[in-house]
Amino acid sequence: MDRSTEFTFGVPWVMSFFHQDWMLDASTEAEAVAGQFVEELEPEAVLLVRRDARLLHDVLPADHITALWEGGVEGGERFFHRGRVTDGAAWMRQLMEVCDAWLARRPAPVTLSGADRYEGTELAGRVRAAVGEFDGVLDREVVQALTECVDRCTPDLAFRLLLRALPVRSDALSPHYLRLSRERYARLAELGRAFRYGAYVVGDIEYLVDA
Repeated sequence: MDRSTEFTFGVPWVMSFFHQDWMLDASTEAEAVAGQFVEELEPEAVLLVRRDARLLHDVLPADHITALWEGGVEGGERFFHRGRVTDGAAWMRQLMEVCDAWLARRPAPVTLSGADRYEGTELAGRVRAAVGEFDGVLDREVVQALTECVDRCTPDLAFRLLLRALPVRSDALSPHYLRLSRERYARLAELGRAFRYGAYVVGDIEYLVDA
């Protein structure tokens, strides 16, 4: 059974909405997400966002969620300093409200497939090791929060958040950028296959591999 999407999903997908110009199209963070939740969107996509947001909110302390969000969003260090959203936990509550409003308009209840519910518990050690490989590259707070996410949320969510944090960190290191060896990328790709991800979940960061 395959995942419902070939692409990045859940909270890491929502992180991609917040590029440097997002405020040109929305006046608040919640409005920016609602604007991307078009009526034609597959319901599973929104339910996956809600599941991730609830898991983070219910399991991790607010400062860890804040670190993960800031590490996965372009210019994330400014996200919680505009006075509208106070921390990661408050933001997850807002995000769940946006999801609930969209899902309430669906004519029938939405459920996730077995593949979408797969958490990869048996892959925890491998994901923890993958996170550890970037200690010293990613901010220490992000590494600590990712490790906590592996152990207390799910390895699946932690791994997707790691994949989102790497290109964001690379851009922040400009003009030097972050480069991955082919061996390191191969390990990430193998984990992606173990999680039964679609082709573009890990493939989106292949451009970071050394030529």
